[in-house]
Order: sequence, then structure tokens, then C-alpha cells
Amino acid sequence: MLGVLGMGLAFRSALLLAGRGRPRRGPQPAFVLTGPYLRMRNPVFAGLVLAVTGAALWSGSQWGALVVAVAALAAHGWVVAVEEVQLRRRFGEAYMEYVRRVPRWIPLRRGPRED
Repeated sequence: MLGVLGMGLAFRSALLLAGRGRPRRGPQPAFVLTGPYLRMRNPVFAGLVLAVTGAALWSGSQWGALVVAVAALAAHGWVVAVEEVQLRRRFGEAYMEYVRRVPRWIPLRRGPRED
């Protein structure tokens, strides 16, 4: 079940990045601010890690647990060292405000924090 939920999260998030499922009315933000992106900044990677975790639990494999750990560390390293740097350059203060309001990995129960 965890694997299916993870794949659903990753798929939905990827569709939003591709421009599908975005609101059609009102101003279109330069980056995605809808769906899972309102609760966490990296739902594609989070969904994929959940999917791999589900597969590892289902198989009961120790190698699977190692794959989960490596995938999670690789995703975190990529996000911090590459993706966030590029997004800061591209979107500037708008992205920094998003970073202040929305956590990287652990989803908010409600929409973005109001500071």
C-alpha cells in the first residue's frame, strides 16, 4: 500500500510539473504552487522514496532497505546541492518565501505556514 501511495504522489506531482492539473484561473505562478506542492517542496522525490520503501517492506529484503537508504540520501543530496540552488537563481525572492513557508520533505497537515 505504501508503494502505491508513493507512486501516486510522484505521478500526480510530475503531472503538475508538466502543467496538467494546474488552476486555469488567476495568475499562473512561475513555479508550481498547488496540490502536494502546497504541503512539501519535493513530492516527486518523496513519492519515489515511499514507493521504494513499500517495495522493500513487501519483499522483506535487506538489500531493499539499503536501496531505500541510498535513494533517500541521493534525493536529498540532489535537492540541496543542485535543485534548490537552481530554483533560487531562477525565482529569487519568490522561491525563498516558498522555502520559508513549506518544508522540504515532511508534509504540512494544512497549507503553507503563515509567519
